Amino acid sequence: MSDFLPPSMRVAQQLSDSTTLVGAHSTVVLLAVKCLKRPRTELQRSFMAVRLSKLEKLRHPHVVRYYVNSLESGDDDISLVMEAWGVSVASLIANKEHCGKEPVARFAAQVLQALIALHSVGVVHGDIKPANILLSGQVYKVCDIDEAATGSAYYMSPARARRHPITSEDDTYSDTYALGMCVLEVLTGRQPYSEHDNQCVVFAQVCAGKLPRSWSARARLAYDPGSSYLIAALLESDTRQASVPDNRASPWELLALIELLCDSDQL
Repeated sequence: MSDFLPPSMRVAQQLSDSTTLVGAHSTVVLLAVKCLKRPRTELQRSFMAVRLSKLEKLRHPHVVRYYVNSLESGDDDISLVMEAWGVSVASLIANKEHCGKEPVARFAAQVLQALIALHSVGVVHGDIKPANILLSGQVYKVCDIDEAATGSAYYMSPARARRHPITSEDDTYSDTYALGMCVLEVLTGRQPYSEHDNQCVVFAQVCAGKLPRSWSARARLAYDPGSSYLIAALLESDTRQASVPDNRASPWELLALIELLCDSDQL
């Protein structure tokens, strides 16, 4: 179709999956609109307003950009305008287009950078999973940050599950744990706990501290050491033992670990 467009409207092939189309006289930004039910209580409305205000001000290459917050309207639904970006990693995995070792380092590093940016402004994502991570070209962006999500049992840490639905300042570590489960899914092409078809059963397994079959000692023998070490570090970031001081790794430290593993050709 591009052959029928005038030269000023054509987009280079490497930019064809971007959300910004630059012509000779103008720039077009592709946007997405998301409709949400208005929070019922004043406390919920206040929490969402503060959260959205922080997201609107945040500019980061790995966080989907929010443009408009319509909380002030009187409608039952509220409309959020945000950057349209790529396709979800969940869709790519389902289509067998995003599995194996190659994307693990770039995937984890870029999502960690997004989490560092979110946590620095006081926003915990709360629902990190492949469906909420988008890919365009070689750039990953985290999306669906607008609600105070409680998370999916398939990616939830035992510590987070046991205090569910109560939130805590420790939920930043739950974000990095969830990323560990996402990396495991990217590596294997299978959702964690896929051996169970009921999320309630999965939630009970998580609360009991039982890890998915894809992360059993036997399964890990088939993974390369670098990927296994990275996943273990991410999962252990939200593990606390009473007899051991709290020395959980921060996103910055996990990002440094990825660089170290890449430099040593283990990732």
